[in-house]
Amino acid sequence: MRLRNGDRNGLEGLYRSFANELFKYGLAFVNDADFIQDCVQEVFIDLWKYHNTLQKAENVKVYLFKSLSHKIYREYKKKSKWKFEEFSEECTLLFSIESIEDELIGIQREQTLQIKLVNGLEKLPLRQNQVIQLLFFEQFSYEEVSKMMGINLRSVYTLAWKAIASLKKYVVSSCFVLVFLV
Repeated sequence: MRLRNGDRNGLEGLYRSFANELFKYGLAFVNDADFIQDCVQEVFIDLWKYHNTLQKAENVKVYLFKSLSHKIYREYKKKSKWKFEEFSEECTLLFSIESIEDELIGIQREQTLQIKLVNGLEKLPLRQNQVIQLLFFEQFSYEEVSKMMGINLRSVYTLAWKAIASLKKYVVSSCFVLVFLV
């Protein structure tokens, strides 16, 4: 309400409340911290720019996340188009070098992610680790794991879900820390 009335403190309050969450959310789509930071800031700039015409949002968080998703999509599309148009035949060598660097960076990120995943697996409780090993590394079915471990099928699903949620938190939080250290 304060933002719609032109109060900058309303905008500042929204920014303080949601900017970090929006940033994390954006990184889930595009692994480019600078790009995501720009998109988050542009969402808030647009909020201020159009504050007179904003409709009341039932859920501000949902509205902001949806706005960021649209902003990322539009900006990424523009960015991709711009990169494509920028390159000419004279830039082919430069493009090749950048591609090799990007590929090496991608390999390094994947290796780092694998290390984080292994560390995360080691931190799981024994039963959760066992379920993950059997399901994803040994590629048994849920039913087969249920029989092997002597537990009901629902317990296998629950253990797998809890393990995946823990791994996701561990890997994402580790990667988020890495982004800010780099």
